[in-house]
Amino acid sequence: MPAKKQYNYCILLIIYLFLCGLCTSGCSRTGSVSVNGIMGRSFVRLDRKQYVPLIVVCKQYDLSWDWDGFSKIITVKNFKSNAKLFPGSGLILFNNEVFDLKSPVSIHRGQIMVPESFLRLFTKEEPSLPLDRKSNFSIRKIIIDAGHGGNDPGAVGKMGIQEKDIVLDVALRLKNELTKHGVEVILTRNADIFVELKKRTEIANKEKADFFISVHANAAHTSPVNGFEAFYLSTGYDDFSKAVQIRENAVIKFEEDADYEYSDDLNATLWDMILSENRIESIEMANSISDELKRALRLNTRYIRGAKFHVLKGANMPAVLLEMGYLTNKNEAMQLNNAYYRQMLAEAVAAGIVNYKKLFELSDGFSR
Repeated sequence: MPAKKQYNYCILLIIYLFLCGLCTSGCSRTGSVSVNGIMGRSFVRLDRKQYVPLIVVCKQYDLSWDWDGFSKIITVKNFKSNAKLFPGSGLILFNNEVFDLKSPVSIHRGQIMVPESFLRLFTKEEPSLPLDRKSNFSIRKIIIDAGHGGNDPGAVGKMGIQEKDIVLDVALRLKNELTKHGVEVILTRNADIFVELKKRTEIANKEKADFFISVHANAAHTSPVNGFEAFYLSTGYDDFSKAVQIRENAVIKFEEDADYEYSDDLNATLWDMILSENRIESIEMANSISDELKRALRLNTRYIRGAKFHVLKGANMPAVLLEMGYLTNKNEAMQLNNAYYRQMLAEAVAAGIVNYKKLFELSDGFSR
C-alpha cells in the first residue's frame, strides 16, 4: 500500500475510533442509571422532585394516552390498566382507586410530566397509599350521617319539630336494622352534637367505608309539598335541586373554620373524576331505597336527582342524601314525629340498602 494511502487510512481509522468512543461513552452514561426500565437521561428535576415525560412512560409500558381539552383530564391506559390524571394535582384515579402521588402532574416545556411515584403503579412496588382501596366487590361498612345537630336544628316544621332530632332517631334505628344483616355501621353523630360537613366525609374516608348515606328531612314554602327525595353528587342540577342544595349547605354558617374550595376549577374537575366512578352506584342505591319505601310504606318518591351537596362532596365512595319527608307538610310532620313510623321508615330504608347490597355482590359490582 502506498505511503500516502496508508497515511489517509490511519487518519480515517483514528477518526472512526474516536467517534465510536464518543458513542460508547454516551451510552454508558445514560445506561448506567435506570429506574423501572427508564433511562436516567429521561428524568427531569422539577421543584426538587424527579419527573419523567408521560410519553416515555407510555412507551416503556405499552400505554396509550389521550388528552381531553374540555375537562383537561389525561387518560392513560392499556389492556389491564386505566389511569386518569389532572395537571396540577397529585391525586389520580388508577383502576378505579384514588391514589396520592405526593407530587402533582405537571406541564414542562410543552410536555406532560409525571412524578417518579407514577411509575410504581406499573411495577410490583406500592405507590403512595391509595385513598380508598377495596379488596373485592362487597358492601361491608356503611356510614350513616344524621344531618345537622347541636346548634344547627335543620328544618323546623309543624308543631316545632326539628329535623336534627328526627333524623338522629332514624339513623340510630337504621344502624340497628343494618347490623342485623351483618353490615358494619359507623355514625357520624350519635347524640345532639354539631359535626362539621367536612368532618363527616373525613370520617367516612378514614373508615374506608363502602357507602355514605346522609339522612335528612325536608321543608318547603308551601305545605302541600310532600314525599321522599334522594340526591347524589353531580355537577349538573336543576332549579329545584339547587334550592334544596342551598338549604342543606346553609349549615356551613355554623362552622368556625368553613374553608371550602369546591368551586375552584381544579378541585371541581378533579373530584368529578372520582364522583363519576361512583355516580351510577349512588343512583342505583337511591332507586333501591325508593322502591322499598314505596312497597312498604306507599311513600311517594318525588325526585332522585343530582346536586352539589357539601356533605357528599368529599366522600371517596358512592354517596346519597335522603330527604325522608317534609316537616312543613302536616301529615308527614305527624308521621315523622311518631316513633313507630320512624321505625318502619328505618326498616324500609335498610331493606332497600340490603337489596342493593345483594345485587351488587352477586354481580361482582356490575349491578346494571
